Amino acid sequence: MSQAATSVVVTGRREIDSADAPGFTQTLAVSAVVGGVPRDLVQSQVYLSMLDVADPHERVVIRLVLTATASQHPAVLHDFQDFVRTVSPDSNAAS
Repeated sequence: MSQAATSVVVTGRREIDSADAPGFTQTLAVSAVVGGVPRDLVQSQVYLSMLDVADPHERVVIRLVLTATASQHPAVLHDFQDFVRTVSPDSNAAS
């Protein structure tokens, strides 16, 4: 991100207190030049920690990211949050 961006500022952080998938969220305000045009972007990042369904002694961290222009971000954030809520281990997956 820092190679493409002219400015990156963390505008929000919080822990997700979930027994199934504890995690962390952060929001970044990014100024970048995209296709020669300066853009103000917002990036929402979610990191979820989940137990391995096959071996509960193991964990995986899943990173989910939404990047949108500053003007588009409020319109798509709710859909991204709905998507994040659907992420869960597949307990029926074959090993």
